[in-house]
Amino acid sequence: MARKLVLGAVIALALLGAGAWVWARTVLTGDNVRTAIASQISEAIGHPVMIGGIGASIYPRVTVDLSDVTIGEPARVRLGSLHVGADFGALLSRRIEHAAVRADRVRIELPLPRIAAGRGGTGGGTESAAAPPVEIVSIDEIAFRNVEVVSGDRTLRGDVELVPDGSGVRLRRIALAADETSIEMTGVLSSLDPLEGEITAKGTSVDFDRMLSFLSEFSTNAAPAGAAAIEGGEPGAAVGRLVFHLTLGEATSGPLTLTGVSATARVTPDAITLDPLAFGVFGGRYEGSMRLALGDTPRFAWKAAVSGVDAGAAMAYAGAPRTISGTLAARLALEGAGLDMDRALRSARGTLRLDVTDGTVANLGLVRTIVMATSMKGGLLGGVTSAARAASGGAAREGERFSRLGATITLAEGVMRTDDLAFQSTDVDLTAAGTITVATLTADLAGRVQLSEALSKEAGSDLYRLTQDNGRITLPATVNGPLTDLAVRVDVGDASRRAIRNRAAEEAQRAVERNLPKLPEAVKNPLKGLIRRRPPG
Repeated sequence: MARKLVLGAVIALALLGAGAWVWARTVLTGDNVRTAIASQISEAIGHPVMIGGIGASIYPRVTVDLSDVTIGEPARVRLGSLHVGADFGALLSRRIEHAAVRADRVRIELPLPRIAAGRGGTGGGTESAAAPPVEIVSIDEIAFRNVEVVSGDRTLRGDVELVPDGSGVRLRRIALAADETSIEMTGVLSSLDPLEGEITAKGTSVDFDRMLSFLSEFSTNAAPAGAAAIEGGEPGAAVGRLVFHLTLGEATSGPLTLTGVSATARVTPDAITLDPLAFGVFGGRYEGSMRLALGDTPRFAWKAAVSGVDAGAAMAYAGAPRTISGTLAARLALEGAGLDMDRALRSARGTLRLDVTDGTVANLGLVRTIVMATSMKGGLLGGVTSAARAASGGAAREGERFSRLGATITLAEGVMRTDDLAFQSTDVDLTAAGTITVATLTADLAGRVQLSEALSKEAGSDLYRLTQDNGRITLPATVNGPLTDLAVRVDVGDASRRAIRNRAAEEAQRAVERNLPKLPEAVKNPLKGLIRRRPPG
């Protein structure tokens, strides 16, 4: 008896399920239902919607199954399948409330069509004043799987989970990846027209150039908020104000790798602003801001403070390896054009303050140059001692060591200019002014070099007496050529001419002093004043 009851219950449930399935197909499928659903979606977003096929299922819940769905004309959004889940009551009321929407194989081509209710348009038939056979009343959640977002020649792939929220949408989870770039986002879009909201984005590895290019194409192709439709065309999705809070483990820009990136990015129709922006680079830290103005040729503006940077690694990246070592600190305010780092550096203009400590400059040879120049001059300039020769030999072997190398620089048209370059070391100091060409990293500097007090005192007496300034041998010098092979020249001829003038002035002074006792007081006192006021040679 019990067995018969169980068997009867199973049969009844099977019949009930079959009946429900038939009922669902009767209520939720058919061309009239397909047309009605397409029309409602079209009315909601303001763009034509086409549905290729429609079906229905009842497990695990009552679901309308749509296939080959396209949005826009031409189609910019394509959905391989779209499933709209509803409560069982939908079969009775023909109203789909609190629906869960799942889409698979989604392709979105940017710029997005604007979501603007009331623009009209139907998907596959004519609208009717009568009540639709099925009405979509509300949607509680939307999940997209196997999504492709295409902008220009770039494609992001991933999954999207959304929750409608008033006139906007809550981003429960968006996970996108392209090549070696991956990122996850959560947040809220408070408005879809224009696009406005605040999003938190996290990633382990991001290609910075690809991300900026993607955002640039997205925003450049988008119409400004409130823009009217172009005659015969269709405007892109309007961008109002989007705020991204970025946290990235690593970001790359060409061969440059940044670590520990954190930034707040503000995206508007005409610009992307990263402020604040911080990251690790070349063993040091960058803290500042960057603004990218969008357009046919994107323009950028940097303001930053850099500290603790490996100067050798930075120079290698700039195209001059093994030229300068040490620890770099800098403050900069630059602007320029282009997303490519190489082009950006060559178009940049602005100001920089650079200071490198405890390093070396390869092939500079300041001490060596002074030793060679003055050692070949006998008589008047005397020459230098073995101590100076030893110092020059050490510099030649190891590069010119310094305790500090600094300059204030203006950058424009690919040329860096400075009036206060200062090289300070144990044996020699250099102060200079001039230019460095960015494209070739070629220097053209002129100034003066000074031996240390210790080396100056060990030089020949004539050289010391006739070229010293505040107790240090001082000579005019030039620094020219590529940073990888600098040529230093000391103008000994100028020093010789100055020495001759000084020697002549000394002899004249001695002659006057020898004859002073023979002169009357009325003449002696004015001559003494002139001697005291005698300008240096």
